[in-house]
Amino acid sequence: MAAFVGFSRVLAGVANNCMKRIGPRLLNNVSSPGFRLWQTPAAGLRSQALYDPKRAVPSHQEEVKDTTEEDEKITHDVIEKVNSIISTASAGRLFAIVHICGKQFKVTDNDVIIIQGRWPPNIGDKLTLEKVLLVGSSDFTLIGRPLLNRECVSVDATVIEKSLSHTKTHFKKKRRKQFMRINFVRTEHTMLRINSINIKGKLNERKEFEGLDRIF
Repeated sequence: MAAFVGFSRVLAGVANNCMKRIGPRLLNNVSSPGFRLWQTPAAGLRSQALYDPKRAVPSHQEEVKDTTEEDEKITHDVIEKVNSIISTASAGRLFAIVHICGKQFKVTDNDVIIIQGRWPPNIGDKLTLEKVLLVGSSDFTLIGRPLLNRECVSVDATVIEKSLSHTKTHFKKKRRKQFMRINFVRTEHTMLRINSINIKGKLNERKEFEGLDRIF
């Protein structure tokens, strides 16, 4: 066993000595590209060999169109129909879903909603609710992703009352601990009347410049 270990050490020493004598200069002169893979030109050739633009693209990587010409035609016809309804003001009574103070409300004209908690607007203030998620009628529905454009849809409202809620009782008790608490709580409420829901302009129309009204 000792003789075998000694023989293996001798072979390892001879191999290391040979590699030191060859050195990187002699390896650079070898014509085989396998010895020059660490060099930049050889690495470039290897990458070119791996990527061949003329090679056929696999079927699972081919680009697939989501819509066809027929689908685009149907979409165009629907948009034209909705634009005609909006321009002639024949949509009827509109409804909308608005986002106010972390909650969503389904509203229509002359509806009254209650906002719970403290809210800065005072009585008589006229507001424009800009976070509109959806607007619809009996003929069509406009769905935002997640919000509709504020230049296309507007919901006008007025603050009509600010008051306190009914008295709520919070009762706490721990058995056999002589602990009992009774608290009476009234939270602030703001009542909001929806004046109108308006759809302005036409669908699928973009201005040449957008967002300038927010800067100037």
